[in-house]
Amino acid sequence: LGGGKKSAAVEFSSPFPPENLCIAAVDSISTRFEDREKSYKKIASCIAATVSARVGNYMVFFPSYSYMEAVGKIFHAKYPKVEIIAQKRNMTYSDKEKFLSEFCEDGKLRVGFCVLGGSFSEGVDLPGRRLIGAIVVGVGLPGISNENNIIRDYYENKNGCGYDYAYTYPGMNAVLQAAGRVIRTETDRGIVVLIDDRFAEPKYKTLFPNEWKDAKFARNAKSLAEIAQRFWKTRK
Repeated sequence: LGGGKKSAAVEFSSPFPPENLCIAAVDSISTRFEDREKSYKKIASCIAATVSARVGNYMVFFPSYSYMEAVGKIFHAKYPKVEIIAQKRNMTYSDKEKFLSEFCEDGKLRVGFCVLGGSFSEGVDLPGRRLIGAIVVGVGLPGISNENNIIRDYYENKNGCGYDYAYTYPGMNAVLQAAGRVIRTETDRGIVVLIDDRFAEPKYKTLFPNEWKDAKFARNAKSLAEIAQRFWKTRK
């Protein structure tokens, strides 16, 4: 946010027990724009694999409404008994409040379909069992724009890392914000699933916070289900 080379910086570890959070990344699915249509069924299967491990409330964050709606349609057709609550365009304040009120501790399975970087991926507090899992689809890259390209060109000339400053870092911030919805208190337990093959690349792994150093990687929905089941088996 500013400051020169001599500015002081400090980093704090999470105050919450690391064993209460499971980080799992599915590194076999590309969510790049040109590959999205091929990913719909795979992502629906990964959502099912995650939520089948324990009944509760989950949120899935997508890069766009169209992506969210396409996967939601497939997921609902395959798993019609699972309650789905979808974020809608141009929601009013009361609409948002009603959406969040659905995430209650009533022992039911429900999945919220949301947009990454939107109203529900940051600044939302759903402690306890009001939210026990988040699934983030994609690496959160912001859309190409003149403003972002100006930032890219500036940092490219300054240090040769223009694309990272304009797109990679803001995208990862959006991913971290969404993942941060899961653990809100010392007693919360939950799972975060990251879906994109880029999360396995050194470039992105170095951006993981220290609390994610034990992240597990899954090749498909089956291995993801096994990771989730093992986690919840030890977290009654």
